[in-house]
Amino acid sequence: MTLQVASRELTMARIYDDEYVADPYPLYRQIREISPVYWDQHMGEDGAWMVTGYDAALVALRDPRLSAKRPQWDAANAPEDQRPAADAPLNALATQVFVSDPPEHSRLRKLMAKPFLPRAVEAMREQIVQVGNELLDRVLDRGEMDFMGEFAMALPSAMVCQVIGIPPEDRPKVWKRILSWGVLVDGGPLAHDNPQFHLASLAKYMDYFREQIQARRDNPSDDLLGQLTVSFDEGGFDSEEELLGNLIFLLTAGQTTTAHQIGNTALSLLANPEVFERIAAEPSLVPYATPEFMRYDSSVQLTKRRASEPVALAGQQIETGQEIFVWMGAAHRDPDRFPDPDRLDPDRERIQNLSLGHGIHYCLGGQLGQLVNEVAITLFAQRVPNPRADLAGVHRTATPTFRGPHVLPLTFG
Repeated sequence: MTLQVASRELTMARIYDDEYVADPYPLYRQIREISPVYWDQHMGEDGAWMVTGYDAALVALRDPRLSAKRPQWDAANAPEDQRPAADAPLNALATQVFVSDPPEHSRLRKLMAKPFLPRAVEAMREQIVQVGNELLDRVLDRGEMDFMGEFAMALPSAMVCQVIGIPPEDRPKVWKRILSWGVLVDGGPLAHDNPQFHLASLAKYMDYFREQIQARRDNPSDDLLGQLTVSFDEGGFDSEEELLGNLIFLLTAGQTTTAHQIGNTALSLLANPEVFERIAAEPSLVPYATPEFMRYDSSVQLTKRRASEPVALAGQQIETGQEIFVWMGAAHRDPDRFPDPDRLDPDRERIQNLSLGHGIHYCLGGQLGQLVNEVAITLFAQRVPNPRADLAGVHRTATPTFRGPHVLPLTFG
């Protein structure tokens, strides 16, 4: 069994370089061509396995021996001079559903699932279309807009905040701290540069949700906040931090991943005008083509696991305690599973898409996110005439876990 070791020149740590923030796929390809499961001494705490092949990623995401927990978020590991301020935010991070294993994972998912069940999501379709049209009505006469701020972020934000129960007047406030959650989940250089700042942002989120929970006790409601407040008071959550951490997760993950996917898809369509023209002429194709749009440039590129016991994966021996980086974005360009993977093909045969996770960790709000994404791209293709992106003005997130533009200037008409 051969151990593939990263050289200084070829390491996934370069994913944070500007050229790979703009386009990570050449780096993925270089590493996958050496080995789909590749030891990189420059990643993780003391090196980590980079999974870039599709089959290996599929196995890693569903293998119960690979834990989703992140021990680096154990408050006991925080430096003494950062405690106790770091304790509550770290505990809130560590108890979120996406980094939990059964049985905790099953319990949390059941508590939060109701608004995201298929019938509940489908009942929101008409409202999603209405809000999307209203957002476009505000900008179409201008002939220009920031596609992200005025449409791609605003639409999922409105829907997720409504499900949770965030009052409309509070939505700009809660947006301000979303970046910190994404930085901490990514765990890259930005997280290490100023962890106290990002943890303090999470602490402010926690304070906000404490106020909202007390408001639901004073005036019960049927929104998710109201339902989870009742569950907490009845002992459904193990701690207040667990409840607050999962409210933060639902709010932040639900908005950012969908917004970035809408932005990625818009950029992909503008870079492939023949596909855009076809979608504009036949918008009914959008639901079928959406998995391909997500495969081609996913808003979620990376998730992490850790071996709870020795595991063999694609010919490599992973030892207990070693960290595994599952690069879904790389797996989606694996030529062994996707012929001509760098081509955007709306007619491509559907193969299990990993953007929303797999197995027990399939995204809790995945169906709502896909519906918002489908509606947004359909309205974009139908209603925005001759759109042109100012590529020099596009600003992308510098956290490869969550890939997408946060500024995308468009002109049209």
